[in-house]
Amino acid sequence: MFFEPNETPYDLRWRMFGTPVRVHPMFWLVAVILGYDSTIRLGVGFVLAWVACVFVSVLLHEFGHVWMGRLFGSHGYIVLHSMGGLAIGSNQVARRWQRILVLLAGPGIQLVFWAILRFSAPWLLLSMPAASRLSAISVLVMLLEINLFWPILNLLPIWPLDGGQIAREVCQALMPVRGTAFSLGISMVVSGVLAAHMLMASHGQPLIPFLEDYGDMFLAIFFALFCVNSFTALQAENERRRYWDHNEWT
Repeated sequence: MFFEPNETPYDLRWRMFGTPVRVHPMFWLVAVILGYDSTIRLGVGFVLAWVACVFVSVLLHEFGHVWMGRLFGSHGYIVLHSMGGLAIGSNQVARRWQRILVLLAGPGIQLVFWAILRFSAPWLLLSMPAASRLSAISVLVMLLEINLFWPILNLLPIWPLDGGQIAREVCQALMPVRGTAFSLGISMVVSGVLAAHMLMASHGQPLIPFLEDYGDMFLAIFFALFCVNSFTALQAENERRRYWDHNEWT
């Protein structure tokens, strides 16, 4: 998961603010799937508006990583794909605190964008023709939801989300030997609990009471995949440690 996808003849490519950008065709398909149920009742135009909001928000997120990395001398490039986006090379910096800041910059710039939209919304709507306000409100709600809930989700300590990578950096600093394994264990537990909650909540029996309104089969599958991914990575890390421990004594 979250590896750079192979290039295809249908990729879109351009340079933006000096950064190469590539969009894999699966990005558009998954964006449509994510918003189809909630927007199709409003018409095809709103499905396309949702895809545009996802595109702008994910691209902004990746530029947050790239711009912060550039401050520390790293020059990355952006790939948007089925699982979101990647700012490849932006985190190739020497110091741990710099890597953490680069990781925080993606969700951080989205939250700043959300705050700007939230507090400028009344002025923006009043400046529009009355006939356009209903559509503008719908698009504004899409942007507000994406740029609030998605960065919060991204900051959860789940590998390989930004929060999971931050957790790994912190755990490695506190526990140089077992830090990676410990962070993957946290990721497995958190994603597993959330997968179970989403599944149970979708059937009216939430596992976490204060998240009772958040139950979705798609999210249940989403978190379950992260749980399996974390378990696999933890096994590989434990095997790597056993190999090196064995070699130290032979």
